[in-house]
Amino acid sequence: MLLRQPVTRLLLLCIGLTAINSGCVVPKGYQKNKPFVFSTNITIQSKLTASERLDLKTKLENQLDDSLKTTIRTSFPGIKVLSKPPAFDTVSAIRSKDFMVNLLHSLGYYKATVSWDSSLTLRKNQQRVKVNFTVLPGKSYKFDSITYRLEDTALQLLARARSRNSLLKKGQPYSIEIISAELDRLVELFRNNGYYKFTREDLIGERDTVFFALINPSLDPFEQLKLLQEAQKRQENPTMDVVIHLRNPEAVSHFRKYFIRHVNIYPDLDLIEDSTAGAFDSVVVRGVNIHSKHHKFKPEFIVSQTLLRPGEVYRQRNSTRTYNNFTQLNTFTQSSIDIIETKDSSSLDVLIKLYPLIKQNISVTLDASYNTGDIIATGNLFGVGLNFGLNNRNVGKQAIQSSTNLRTGVEINLGDKFIQTLQTSLSHTISFPKFILPFKIKNLDSLRSQHTLLNFNGAYTDRRDFYLIRSLNASFGYQWARRRHTWYYSPLNVEYVLLDRRPKLDSILKIVPNLKFSFNTGLVISQVFGYNYIQTGRNGAKKNDVRVGLEESGGLFGIFKNVDKDANLYRFVKVDVDYKHYINYAKSALVLRAYAGVGIPYGKNSDGTNESQLPFFKSFYAGGPYSMRAWQVRQLGIGSSRYFDTASQAKGLDRFGDIQLEGNVEYRFNLATIFGVKFKSALFTDFGNIWYRNTQSNIDYKDSDFRLNKLYKDIAVGAGTSLRLDFDYFLIRLDWAYKLKNPAYADINNGWWHDLELAKGQFQLGINYPF
Repeated sequence: MLLRQPVTRLLLLCIGLTAINSGCVVPKGYQKNKPFVFSTNITIQSKLTASERLDLKTKLENQLDDSLKTTIRTSFPGIKVLSKPPAFDTVSAIRSKDFMVNLLHSLGYYKATVSWDSSLTLRKNQQRVKVNFTVLPGKSYKFDSITYRLEDTALQLLARARSRNSLLKKGQPYSIEIISAELDRLVELFRNNGYYKFTREDLIGERDTVFFALINPSLDPFEQLKLLQEAQKRQENPTMDVVIHLRNPEAVSHFRKYFIRHVNIYPDLDLIEDSTAGAFDSVVVRGVNIHSKHHKFKPEFIVSQTLLRPGEVYRQRNSTRTYNNFTQLNTFTQSSIDIIETKDSSSLDVLIKLYPLIKQNISVTLDASYNTGDIIATGNLFGVGLNFGLNNRNVGKQAIQSSTNLRTGVEINLGDKFIQTLQTSLSHTISFPKFILPFKIKNLDSLRSQHTLLNFNGAYTDRRDFYLIRSLNASFGYQWARRRHTWYYSPLNVEYVLLDRRPKLDSILKIVPNLKFSFNTGLVISQVFGYNYIQTGRNGAKKNDVRVGLEESGGLFGIFKNVDKDANLYRFVKVDVDYKHYINYAKSALVLRAYAGVGIPYGKNSDGTNESQLPFFKSFYAGGPYSMRAWQVRQLGIGSSRYFDTASQAKGLDRFGDIQLEGNVEYRFNLATIFGVKFKSALFTDFGNIWYRNTQSNIDYKDSDFRLNKLYKDIAVGAGTSLRLDFDYFLIRLDWAYKLKNPAYADINNGWWHDLELAKGQFQLGINYPF
């Protein structure tokens, strides 16, 4: 409480300084005694909507000549620096005006006008010039009729048959970009139907705004009067007719269908090897010629990845998909597809060259963790692990990926009992580059990165005085992608956890009875679904990453009594959504993240009572280097309950919840590069918490359940800074964070600034970015 008033005053002072200096712009690096561009403004006078006006203004700003663009950066909150403003030149303003008019015409504003003026302000040795553009776009033209007049009969029929996919729609605002996209669509359509030599240069789109019928001398006066009235309506709502035809109908070779004659594949070339030299063993599979020297792949497998087949019509998409099939196998370091015209004027030869990676590799890595106890906190633990990995990229000569990993490690405490935990795990993953199904699925060729995944994992964890856990996990599933979307579905995921309790764990379960529903020997037989969508903007400036996970256990196999022996089968549904938005600048980035998850148990315990919580290995937790960084791992929550923070018997215990909400804002920036190591930093804030779905009428857990009307009370807020060492292949992260709002003390100033002191921060050691 003593610290709260100074902090509040400091915040008010910062807000006041920001308000005073919000309009303060300091020019630096300008040419003295010469007029320079201080600001450039664009005003649009139109009845456009707010979003349309903003979009048009952004496009117009991109048309400004470089000599009218200024760079403003913030050096201190509220103080902006105008860096190296360009000298003012009227030629730049005139050129910018012409660029804007051309843009407006391309967007269908054919009656647009653009004017400009400038004003000079003298301040000491500064000659500040403000340039103002006024834009009157007028009404934009709309598409009226769209017609294909291709002089080649086959092309005309193909275009009209697929006209429903046209990007040009009647009544849509006119735009050269849309017409250009439509021409690209037609080129792709033709090249996917055998027209190998067809290019964008073979098409032209003509626009027409003249009402030709008015100049027809054969019309009687009444018809002309009717057409004049219609023409007047067009002036009020101007329209555009578009006709697409061939630029040069005489280029016959471009309008001819091509067929594939021969397909030759060299699957195991060395990088320095010429495929036309040396001795190769050749075999023909389904008409495809396979030329191999080292016999690293089965010919049937190589052909199965190829969509280009002899005798078939050439299709560009089949060439692209074949290339993607080989590059996504993670087996070849390089691949290429050459299309060769033959002397026969209507046939093509295909040459595919593949250069394999090294088949196997062994890896040994060392990892470290700080304060990351698995289940029950016993102080600040430091963990060290040694990992051995064996990877095989070409099992069975069919590009089947195999990965085996052995990890062994310990967690130590500098107290009286040095070694706290012994951990050993062995995992094995097999990835088949295709779907293995008992039935056929149509249109599989439209999917990329098809994989069937098998996973096996066994783990042994001995936590001194608390428990011994032995676990086995096996699953199989399918992963596939289409454009920016990736899906994963596992119809069968089996996890079995055998728990031997020890005296200290039993004493903890007496203190926190809810944990007895989580800490049991148990079985999970679930289905798992995952979805990931990644969208990257132009030049990588912005990126969206959405991940959705869904797991359901016990719904299907729970009907078998032998499976659910002694009620050991966990029944639950768990859903989580993770959204990240990246805004990248030249030397910095702003990252926004939102996460939400909920788990709903619905099974019965051996005593007939309802399961109230998720098993501990499926529960949500907060805190640590990858979550709420102002709190230690599993030390935030639950809700605004103070039980785990103040009750002596529960203090320091790990917290698990059925619901989690979390948000993060992080501004990342570069510091310097020293001896080849990139030093970076960040400012961040985290907010969120975990909750029980209900308190089971236990008075000790008051305020630990989720309720929307007390969400503000329950939300925790932390903030801090970071020092990061970027070694390119991995990043070491040193975070320091403070608890700005602690919900455990929500009855005191809503939890804000409780016990906030400079030295009472939380240190976190992390590897790579937190999200």
